[in-house]
Amino acid sequence: MPRDNRFANGRTLSVLRDRTLLALSAVTTAILFAWLLYYSSYGFNLISEGFSLNSIANPFVYAINSPPTLFAFVYHWPYQWAERDIAVLRMANITLTIALGWMLSFLVIRRLWTVGWPQAAVLSAGIASLALVAFHMWFLTPSYYVMSFQSLLMVMIGLLVADQPGRIRRVLGWIVVGVGGWCCFMARPPTAAAIALLVMLYVVVLRRKSLLPMLGAALVALTLLIVVAYLIDRSMTGLMTRMVNSAHLEILLGDRHELSFMFRIDWLETSRGQLVIAMLTATALLLSILLGSTHKGLVSLALTAVLIAVIVIALLGTDPISIMLSTLFLVPAFICLGAMFYQEGLVLRTQSPTSIALALTFLVLPHVSALGSNVNYWFAGSMSALFWMLAVVAFLSPLAQQGDSVATLLPLTVLAQLLTASVIDTTMLKPHQQAKDLRAYTAVTPLPGGGQLVLSQPVHDYLATARAQARAAGLEVGTPVVDLSGRSPGLLYVLETRALGLPFLIGPWDSTPAHFGQPGPLVPYTGSNAAALEALGFEDCPDLAKAWVLIEPNGPHRLDQESVMASFGARQADYVAVGTFETPINAGDSDTYRQSLLKPVRPTALADQSCREARRQRPASLKRSQ
Repeated sequence: MPRDNRFANGRTLSVLRDRTLLALSAVTTAILFAWLLYYSSYGFNLISEGFSLNSIANPFVYAINSPPTLFAFVYHWPYQWAERDIAVLRMANITLTIALGWMLSFLVIRRLWTVGWPQAAVLSAGIASLALVAFHMWFLTPSYYVMSFQSLLMVMIGLLVADQPGRIRRVLGWIVVGVGGWCCFMARPPTAAAIALLVMLYVVVLRRKSLLPMLGAALVALTLLIVVAYLIDRSMTGLMTRMVNSAHLEILLGDRHELSFMFRIDWLETSRGQLVIAMLTATALLLSILLGSTHKGLVSLALTAVLIAVIVIALLGTDPISIMLSTLFLVPAFICLGAMFYQEGLVLRTQSPTSIALALTFLVLPHVSALGSNVNYWFAGSMSALFWMLAVVAFLSPLAQQGDSVATLLPLTVLAQLLTASVIDTTMLKPHQQAKDLRAYTAVTPLPGGGQLVLSQPVHDYLATARAQARAAGLEVGTPVVDLSGRSPGLLYVLETRALGLPFLIGPWDSTPAHFGQPGPLVPYTGSNAAALEALGFEDCPDLAKAWVLIEPNGPHRLDQESVMASFGARQADYVAVGTFETPINAGDSDTYRQSLLKPVRPTALADQSCREARRQRPASLKRSQ
């Protein structure tokens, strides 16, 4: 009897430890989520977020899209519902991303592990916190990269729902697959093609008789695409013409979006220190999983310490780890590699077809999300690092038959939370192309729509000065502007103007520094001027005739002012400078550059006539857009 009591007491203590850790993990997940929401109104990337906001605010005014993405048409109505408040739009984007990650993680755990739904909800929420890594460059505004990740989450959610018993669930699941596939196309057409192939392979591996449901999902995606085609271009032919012209523009721009660059193998850049960190982390996690049954008290203390460290990182910004993005792949890879040697390959020998299919699918999904990108695939794929962690969850699922599933999954959950906190903290300390340390920003800046963001003082002063001078000079809301600085879409958005040609007329970029923080050489955009001429060729002469011009004469990314103006029959003498302001120094620049806002002084009728005459004189090879 005393022995039975000791056993009962030990089991009670074990359950109490698990519940305590689950509660602490739930609190940690909530803090991570609230952390990002709180700072969602901080910072503004004038280039990348400026491009996204210009695209979302006025998607229907452009005849082409560069890069070839239709994400802006999807986010246009949420942008309107948010009353153009960027902070609200960011919060919605963050919430949607982690909610989709939570749903997928929950379905994977319930499908492969023996865990009750309350415990699965907490564990999956902790693992899903890794979805927040999608914002590792502090681009919180909706973008085609994040939409691609969200779409893949939807597709996988649909597949797992469709795999459950019950006709209604199967139908609902395949509908979600179809909607997710359509979203993939709207975000990144190459990703849509790849995920369609992956879904077919997934079904074949599991030997499901799902031909009819797959056709149903394809029909859902096609129907949505037809509806969108008529909303955007009034026909499927018009939409296809848009995409073909957009692809041609990318080739002209020379930014490596061509088919020949799409299927490539990029090098995973890392360091010796990160390799050591990844190996030690994977070893510690495997020991906590595989030896937890005999040293559960010690493991519980270690996990509690890690969770407290995560909370400290989030609340105080103290991070001694500084995880690199490559580590987000290396840790799961080392975990899977180490698990192969447990009990003479038990994990490998007892895999089910479903766990194998899911593990392999999750393993390649980050690269699927990056397919067609002109940046390093490992770098772009790290935005979808949640899939790598879910590959580990699927790969280790045979351990569910060997012991307590909660005790096995808890270390993975805590690891996901630690990686998330480290990456986000590093991002906040060094946001891309912004001043260091978002927490130190104090300048509250009003933006279009009545919303406001907290920015660094230099960026606030830059935007406030430009806006004051522009309004004093008579620049009205909706005025067309040609941006020849090659890098100021954010300024045009704040001025509430309409950027002509494209939401972002990108200029040439130096090929030596790292682009978007990725390893390897930068894409130089050697065809920037030719692409600008092509894009502006789609604009009407009446709009170009009354357009203002933004220039940056000594800027590092400026477009050729003379040739671009000549393409619509204008010269600098046709404008007068009505505003001059200095660009802010941030992580993207080492110096300030003077920008000038030029106001047209020619009569509109004369400028319109000059534009038409210039277009008639263009070589036939350059008249594709007319």
